[in-house]
Amino acid sequence: MAGSPRILQAFYRLYFGFWIPTLVWASTRWPLGLMYWMARNLVMLPFNIVRPKYLWAIKQNYARILGLPPDHPRVKRAAWQMGYEHAYHWIDFFRWSQLSPEALREAIVTIEGEEHFTAAHRSRRGTLLLTAHMGNPEVGAIGMGTHFEPVHVLYWRDRFATAEEFRTRARLRGNVHGIAVDASPFSVVPALRVLEGGGILAAHGDRDFNNQGWPVQFFGAEASFPPGPFLLAARARALVVPTFFLLTPERRFHVIYEEPMDLDGSDDVENRARAGMRVWAGILERRIREHPEQWYCFYPFWGTPPSGETGESGHTANC
Repeated sequence: MAGSPRILQAFYRLYFGFWIPTLVWASTRWPLGLMYWMARNLVMLPFNIVRPKYLWAIKQNYARILGLPPDHPRVKRAAWQMGYEHAYHWIDFFRWSQLSPEALREAIVTIEGEEHFTAAHRSRRGTLLLTAHMGNPEVGAIGMGTHFEPVHVLYWRDRFATAEEFRTRARLRGNVHGIAVDASPFSVVPALRVLEGGGILAAHGDRDFNNQGWPVQFFGAEASFPPGPFLLAARARALVVPTFFLLTPERRFHVIYEEPMDLDGSDDVENRARAGMRVWAGILERRIREHPEQWYCFYPFWGTPPSGETGESGHTANC
């Protein structure tokens, strides 16, 4: 029906316009167990029922990750659990952005490879914290911004103004400053300046938002990865530190800093960027194998999303 997309978009605006402010307000006032129950049963359950194609795509992704058929019980469990984890991600983000830095520090139970971040930061060459839509990198950025120095984050704007507004507010409370990127090559100039000035820039390295990514082998098949972070690091002579802010079974945080990648050298910028991307894909694959349900992707990762589907909701916009 010709009008159905408009009706669906209107529904999403009302849906997120109600739930996001409600969850932000309640995240520090209501019991956390109740908030997680609401995220499961009032957000993700209706979403999977109304938009089953996303659950189908998630199962296809996990079939490749786990090496099992899409209808295998383990694949189905992983698909549903990932949706729940993504809903919890928003609750945790809204909650920890409003609590004290000291409370967040106490919630971090393990920091693995801290010496890697320290060495990169002390080099004064600029530090690119390369992460994925995995665990809770938004809370990680807040922790970094409140304990070290301002963190600048590359991001694509959410299609829904309410989600974008509240995400921006939460980031700013944690000394995290967004740099919105789009199809224009000039949109990344502020990010280049941050790195050239020796600052900290954070970026996701697992989502090809504009279908202009580079192919790389990932879980045994070719997938498209965004070249932007790698090109920025190569041009700015910055050190790339693969970073993960993961959740423990007790809903505490496990921080991982991998060994820095140095994309400086005599080779041309693109070759250095491609080499860095291949290393990153191997690191990300290893971490996803360890924590599959914490990698958030609501579209067919080993294929092209149908036209107009990217970023259809707050879920897809942040997968």
